This record gives sequence, C-alpha cells and structure tokens, in this order.
Amino acid sequence: MRASSKHRDLHRTAVAAISAFWMALPVRGEDCLQGQLESRSVTRVESAAAFALDDGSSLKLMSLSVPTALDVSASEGEWAPELDARAAVDALVRDRPIEIVASGAFRDRYGRRVAHVYGAGRDTGRFWLQSAIIDKGHARVAPLPGETMCLQELFAREAVARAKRAGLWANPAYAVRSARETRGLEKLGGSFQIIEGWVAAVGMSRNEVFLNFGRDWRWDFTAAVNLKRNDDRETLVARLKNLKGRLVRVRGFIERRNGPFISLATPEAIEELPEGSAGGR
Repeated sequence: MRASSKHRDLHRTAVAAISAFWMALPVRGEDCLQGQLESRSVTRVESAAAFALDDGSSLKLMSLSVPTALDVSASEGEWAPELDARAAVDALVRDRPIEIVASGAFRDRYGRRVAHVYGAGRDTGRFWLQSAIIDKGHARVAPLPGETMCLQELFAREAVARAKRAGLWANPAYAVRSARETRGLEKLGGSFQIIEGWVAAVGMSRNEVFLNFGRDWRWDFTAAVNLKRNDDRETLVARLKNLKGRLVRVRGFIERRNGPFISLATPEAIEELPEGSAGGR
C-alpha cells in the first residue's frame, strides 16, 4: 500500500510538472490574444457563456453577452435564441479540453474566472471560442470595464454575423437601436443594447465625458465615459471631443439619468462609423 501511495504521489508530481510546462507556453493563433495558457476541461455548460470545469471552478467567457429569457421577459427555457446558443456552445466544449488565456483574466462577483478561451475541435484543431460564438450570431460583444484585448477583432466579426442575420441577429429583440428613439430606449431600461447615432455635442464633468445624441441632454440619449478608469486622460478627452458630429455605435446597459443613458465600460466600446453606414451594419 505504501509503494502504491508513493507511486500515485510521483504520478501527481509528474502531471503537475507537465501541466506547469504547458501553462508557461505563449498563446499562438490569434494575434490579438496575449498571455499564458492554462489547460482545463469543461464538465458542464451552465449557459452559452458560463461553464463548470474539471477542477471544480467556474468560468465565464469574457467580452460576450449571450441571449437569455430575461431579454424579453420570457419564461425560463422558452426563449429560442438562448436555447440555440447554449446547444451550439455545448457541442463545442462539453467534455473537451480548453485553454484559458491568463492575460486580462479576473474574478467576477460570483467568484467565476472571466477570460478568453481556446477550444479544441475534433477536426479543426484549436480555435478561439469567443470568435466562434460571435461568428454564428450566438452572442453580442459586451466589453467589461477596462477591457481592450481583441475588441476590434470581435466588433468586426459581429458586424459580419449581423449582416448575415445569423443567430440572434434575425430576431428583432436584438436589433441595433437608433439614438433618436428616446421613448423606445426608455422602455428598454436595464437591458443590454447596441445604439447608433450622430453625436450632437460633447460635454464634461470632473470625471466623465458625455456624448449627447440630441439637442437636449435632459431628455435625449446620452453615453458617458468614466475618466477614472483611464490613465491618459488628456489624450482620451481630446479623442472624445473629436466625436462631435460623427456617427458612432455604442453599447451597454440602459439606465435613466435624465433621458436614457449608458455608462460605457470602456472608451474602446465606441465604434466610429463611416457616413451612410447607420442601420445595424
């Protein structure tokens, strides 16, 4: 029994050493993903963006807002976009190895690690999981505070999926909204939305820059950037002031501060659009 126990201990030590070696390898593949890798396996898919792992921990996919029944006040288990997204992701990752990108990862308020992830296809080899989900229209890009890694790549992929009306993009509940629809936006309070419009004016307070999309900020839609989260304040303010008169796309959770309002998680979530491109493209 002692020899057997010692053998098991040596085996665990060897496995740990091999795991540490693989975790130290740099990320290959997507140029925008930077960081070390940690190998794990998915044991249960809790939602299209949240998994239980083989070490007993939980993981949430960074950068994604996946459809849920709460988006339309539907009953649990009865919202087709949610069921489709979960089934698609389940087929990609359940009982398969994944690699977690350590750079930028953190814990959310539920204690789950939040990170970018590589999956392992049976025939296609390693793939960037966030990209695969966005490509099929099973999620919208939803940046977190301070997040910058790979956002532009994901925005570009989201635009292609939206143009193809893939997945959730075929459902009016996820349409890109117009900043001019003030009353409609007010009814969407508490929900995650993507909104396009022309910046009518740019205002400032001590710690925020406001993008006003109408002539009266007390009633019209406004998006704000919190300056406390950004180190190069002067450069950021100059960039935001230059958005006056520009067509932009913003995203986040709608709240009510005078009119409908979004506090942007990061200034990188502001997409500058070419004139004539409004309408969800």
